[in-house]
Amino acid sequence: MDTTVTIKIVSQQKTNKIDQAIDEAAGFFYKIERTCSRFDPDSELMQLSRHAGKSVSVSPLLYQAVKFAVETARETGGAFDPSIGRSMERRGFDKNYLSGEKVRSTFADTERATYEDLSFDEENREILLKKPMVIDLSAVAKGMAIDVAAKAIRDEGFVNFIINAGGDIYAAGHNVREKPWKIGIRNPARRSEWIGSVRLSNAAICTSGDYERPSKVLPGENHLLDPHRNQSPENIASCSVIAPFAMLADAFSTASFIMGIDKGLKKMEEMNLDCVMITRSLDVRSTNKFKEKWSWND
Repeated sequence: MDTTVTIKIVSQQKTNKIDQAIDEAAGFFYKIERTCSRFDPDSELMQLSRHAGKSVSVSPLLYQAVKFAVETARETGGAFDPSIGRSMERRGFDKNYLSGEKVRSTFADTERATYEDLSFDEENREILLKKPMVIDLSAVAKGMAIDVAAKAIRDEGFVNFIINAGGDIYAAGHNVREKPWKIGIRNPARRSEWIGSVRLSNAAICTSGDYERPSKVLPGENHLLDPHRNQSPENIASCSVIAPFAMLADAFSTASFIMGIDKGLKKMEEMNLDCVMITRSLDVRSTNKFKEKWSWND
C-alpha cells in the first residue's frame, strides 16, 4: 500500500500477547494488498479486470471491496468511481512501489467504462465487467485493511488501541492517559504542522489531500480525480471524514473531496457523517456539529 502502518495497544496484558495480536492484525494489510492492488498484475483484482464480458467468481474480500466501491459511486452520482484505474495509469500513477515496474493496462483502452458497467451476482459471489476497465480500489482497500485489523485486535480481547495507516486512523477506547485519542489534522501548506486536532474513541478518521501524491506527468494534477471532468478538483486542499469504520471514512473522504465543499458537506450531513474540509487558502469548513462533537482544537 506504499504507506507506513503503526499499531499501538494499551493494555496490562503480557507483551508477547500484545505483540502477537499486532502481528496478526498487520498481516491483514499484506493480504488485502495482494487481493486488491491494481499495481500487481497477479492480484485477484487485476485478474478480474482482465476478464471483461464474463462473470467471475471472486473471494469474499474482493467481492465486498468492489461492491462497496460501486455503492459509494451510486451514492455520490459517480463523483467516486472505481472504474478509473486506466485513467490513473495515464496520469502517472502506474508504478509498483515494491518492484518499480510500471503497469500498462492497454486491454482497457477499447471503451469508456463507468461504475455502471459493473454488476454483481450475490448468490454466486460473481462480478461482471460489462466493458473493459481497470478497477481502482485505492480509496477502499486501506480502510478495509484497518477495519479487518481492528476486528482481529478486538477478537483477542483488547479494547484500547489505535491503528494508523499513513494518516488513515481507527482509534478504539482510550490512550494511556485514559482519554480519547488525540488526532492531528495536517496543515496542507505546512505539512509538519497541524491545522487542528480532534478527540476520537471507537471511530475512524481518514483524510484525502491534494498534497499527498502529485502527478509526475500532469503539472498541477494529483491522485484525486473527478471522473466527470477528468481532472483534479481545484479549490480544496484536504478533506477529513469521521465515521464508525475506516472503509466508510476512507471512501467518503475521497468522494467528498471530489464533490467539492458545498456538495460534499451536504452529502456528509445527509449521511450523518462528520467532515472537515480545508481550502487552498486554509479556510476551514465543516459539518454543523463537527467541531463540538469531536473537540476540535485549532
